[in-house]
Amino acid sequence: MHILAVEDDQISLRLLGKKLKEWNYSLDLAQDGMEAWEKLESSSFDIIVTDWMMPRMDGIELCRRIRNTDFKRYIYLILLTAQDDEKEIVRGLEAGADDYLTKPINYDELRVRIEIGIRIIKLERDLTSKYEVIQENYFQTIRMFANLIETFNEDLGGHSRRVAELSLKLAKKCPNVSHEDLPVIEATGLLHDIGMIGLPTEIITKKTTEMNGDEKQLYLSHSVQGEIILKEIEFFKLISELVRTHHEQVNGRGFPDGLDGKKIPLLAKIVSAADTYDDLVFKWKIPLKDIPGHLHRKRGYQLEPFLIDHLLEINLENAQEDEENNFLEITIADLEEGMILAKCVRMKNGALAMPAETEISSHTIEKLKHYYKLARITNRVLIYKNI
Repeated sequence: MHILAVEDDQISLRLLGKKLKEWNYSLDLAQDGMEAWEKLESSSFDIIVTDWMMPRMDGIELCRRIRNTDFKRYIYLILLTAQDDEKEIVRGLEAGADDYLTKPINYDELRVRIEIGIRIIKLERDLTSKYEVIQENYFQTIRMFANLIETFNEDLGGHSRRVAELSLKLAKKCPNVSHEDLPVIEATGLLHDIGMIGLPTEIITKKTTEMNGDEKQLYLSHSVQGEIILKEIEFFKLISELVRTHHEQVNGRGFPDGLDGKKIPLLAKIVSAADTYDDLVFKWKIPLKDIPGHLHRKRGYQLEPFLIDHLLEINLENAQEDEENNFLEITIADLEEGMILAKCVRMKNGALAMPAETEISSHTIEKLKHYYKLARITNRVLIYKNI
C-alpha cells in the first residue's frame, strides 16, 4: 500500500513518516495540501493521512478536491485534527474524509485505522474487479447477438447499429434519461430487431401494407420473439421488456400490447423514434429534405412530440453534413452505370477487389455482385455524389 502523509509541522511529519516506514508501508511526504495535490497529479496513492490545519491548502479542501476528482482507484482519507468539536468532525467527514483521529496522535490507534482502510480498499477493488468481469461478459454477449443479427441479414445488422447510435444521441438530449440508462438504451437499439432472425427476407424488406395475412402475423410477432430470446438472460431482463415495447405507439395503436403513451417506457419511445427515422432514411430512401414532412405526420400519433423535435434537429444536422460530404454509401444492388467509386472495395481478407475512381459499368456491377454472393465483400460501397 502506498501512503501519502501530509503535515505542515516538520517534527510531526518526520515522526509520522518514521512510524509508517516501521509498519512497512510505501511512503511519500508532503508539507501541505497544495504539495499533496501536486503529488496526486503525478503519482497514485492508496491512503492519505492528512493534517486538518495547514497553509495554502488545508486538509478539508484537499479531501474535497479528491472526492470531486475522478481518480481511477478509490483513495482512503484519514484526517488528523486537533478539533474535537462534533460539528467540526462532521464537517470533515462531509468533505470526504473516511476516518479521523484527534491529536495528539495515538500511533497504535492510527495503525489499526490504517489497517481498517486497507481492508476497505481491498474489498472495494475486489468488487470493482468482479464488476468489470460482469460488464465485459455483458458487452461480449451483446456483441455476440449483434453479430448474429448481422450474419443473418447484413442490412438488418446495419440498421440495428444505426438505431443504437441514434438512440444514444436522442437519449442524451432527454433530461429524464440518466447516465446509467445510456448503456441500456444502446444495447436495446442494437438488439431491438433480434426477433427478426429467422423471418424470410421478403418480409423484412416489405411495408406492412404490402404483406399478406400470414406475413403480417409473422412480422408483428418479432418484438415478442425478441423478448423471449433475451429475457432468459437475467441481466437482459430490462432490455427484453424494452424490445417488446419498441413498436408501441403513443396513440395506443402499436403492437404487441396496444399500450398508450403513458404506459410505454421512455427508453422504448426513444428506440422507436430512432427506428422510425432510420427506416425513413435507409429503408424507404426518403431524401433528408423531405424527412420533416414525414416526421410531422407522426407527431403525437406514433411518436412523442418532443422526440419529433429532437429528430428534426438531428435531421437538419445530417442534411448539413450531407451537403458537405461528397460521398454516398449505397448497396451494390443500387449501383448504376456511370457512377464513380469514391473508395477502394476490398475483400474481407483485405485484398483489393476494385480500386477507387473506377467508373461503374455493367461488367463491374456483375463482378461486385459475384464477390458479394461469395461473401467476399460487404454489401455497401462509397460513390461520388456529383459525378
